[in-house]
Amino acid sequence: MWSTLRSVADIVLQGQASRLMLLAQSYKDRTIADAKRQAAAAGVTAALVVVGLAFTLVTVLFGLAALYLAVAMVHGPFAGLAAAGGASLVIALLTFTIVAIRTNAARQPSPDFATIKTEARDILRKSQRVASGAGNRTETDAVALSRQTIDAAASVVRDGSRETLLATLAATAVIGMLIGRRR
Repeated sequence: MWSTLRSVADIVLQGQASRLMLLAQSYKDRTIADAKRQAAAAGVTAALVVVGLAFTLVTVLFGLAALYLAVAMVHGPFAGLAAAGGASLVIALLTFTIVAIRTNAARQPSPDFATIKTEARDILRKSQRVASGAGNRTETDAVALSRQTIDAAASVVRDGSRETLLATLAATAVIGMLIGRRR
């Protein structure tokens, strides 16, 4: 009797295993087909981007030539070359700025502001305790607090976005100019 039950259980388990293998094969085939479809779509998109960039380059070149001709007719050829060169410099600087911002944004993960806020709150509490005299007002506490402050600032610099750092630097420069003018 046990052998009969065991053989029935083996048949059921083998049927489940073969069904599971068929499902896995089907999933693999669907995944490969989806990957091929996405790769083809990405290839078409890349080709369209290249064609668009080529026409954009031609448009910019015609625009610079028109700028040169317009300025050269009025102010001479050197002024026309200077205008065309200045316009191309502005375009290059804008392009490289956008690339730098996008590269930095893609490379760095967004900072965990909850962690930074918690660290800042802890440092504020410790500094208030040291300032109020409630804790041990020793030199080691001050050194430890300064190290934590430096680590938190380095963490913000390391993990913060480029826009945040640029805004902080700009605000610091403006405040410095305002303080410097008060003489």
